[in-house]
Amino acid sequence: MAETRIVIIGGSIAGLSAAEAARAQDPGCAITLLTEDPHLPYYRQRQCEVLEDRAAAQKLVIHPKEWYTIRGISLRLGQAVTGIDTQERAVALKDGSRLPYDRLVLATGSASVVPPIQGADLPGVETLWTMEDALRIESRLKDARRAIVIGGGLLGLEAAYAFHKRGIDNAILERLPRLMMRQLDERAAELFTRQVEKEGSEVTTGASVAEIYADRAGRAAGVRLADGSQHPADLVLISAGVRARTEILSGSGVAFDRFIQVDQRMRTNVPDVYAAGDCASLDGRWYGLWMVARGQGEAAGHNAAGGQRAYAAKTPPYMVNTMGTHIASAGLTQQEGMTSDEIARAYADVMENSEMFQYAKKLYLNEHLAGFILLGDTRAFSSLNKELAIGGTA
Repeated sequence: MAETRIVIIGGSIAGLSAAEAARAQDPGCAITLLTEDPHLPYYRQRQCEVLEDRAAAQKLVIHPKEWYTIRGISLRLGQAVTGIDTQERAVALKDGSRLPYDRLVLATGSASVVPPIQGADLPGVETLWTMEDALRIESRLKDARRAIVIGGGLLGLEAAYAFHKRGIDNAILERLPRLMMRQLDERAAELFTRQVEKEGSEVTTGASVAEIYADRAGRAAGVRLADGSQHPADLVLISAGVRARTEILSGSGVAFDRFIQVDQRMRTNVPDVYAAGDCASLDGRWYGLWMVARGQGEAAGHNAAGGQRAYAAKTPPYMVNTMGTHIASAGLTQQEGMTSDEIARAYADVMENSEMFQYAKKLYLNEHLAGFILLGDTRAFSSLNKELAIGGTA
């Protein structure tokens, strides 16, 4: 009997986990992992470390090349896919060749969103999502004096923190009313913003960007907001979110809108085609989280190799260390988004140390812990997360 040919498109954690799970499920199948990235799969969520120290790029590699060889995984770096023929069961490659498959896993990931901002295409304007991006930006930092980060999400915050560590003045422009709006309530966000400013970054919230303006040489020289204020800079980083990579699916028959639709076994609407990670949406939900992408990739790879594993959609707790502090949150953390009945039954236990920028909030519904926020001191995370799970809301 011929060996099953499994092709995986995408070399981030979802694709890598799919390859590993497929090999564990079927030791005899043929696995090909295609990635347009020229670098060995790496810890993408840590690539801001490269902005601090270029040598960190090698330290972020997940597995050495030999790891793939030993496991019989054909890793093809710098291999761009241009299309999929689900009728003929083949993947079209940029070099004009075609690669046949029996089972296909789509782990195409996501890419940076660039809003329609005037001047976004100027020299000196950057996005950060791949290792190539990180290396390119790092090479510019020795000549940079001031940087602007458009977007106050985690990636933007970590980039700004890296700029600060390199001695570069920087400012964060966030269009929402506060930083970390989904993870922190209003008071926690206020304390966190003060911590960010203490660490050397200016913060402007409610910032509506009108344009990125140029100097006489035609390079980015700063950002002008809708209120007329100007923020000069010689490097502008746009960190305004990501979009799923679905462009290769045109004409394939695979159902997608913003994301590829999958069921709990990570199956698309096309037989023997699976999807996982940032490109996929399960039960109408998209996460954009490393741990979720890894779990989905494991399920997709296992099933592509003949298994029957269901992925249990579950929002993991949020934990991050950045800007010289720690944040942990899970469950319901604020009244925003709660029903009127839930608000009536809710009460909060809050403690804070404003001098230390520390904040702890436990939100209860019917005497059961429904969610929590920890800022600064996160040592209670494990016990609170267990209590939350017992309460049935985690």
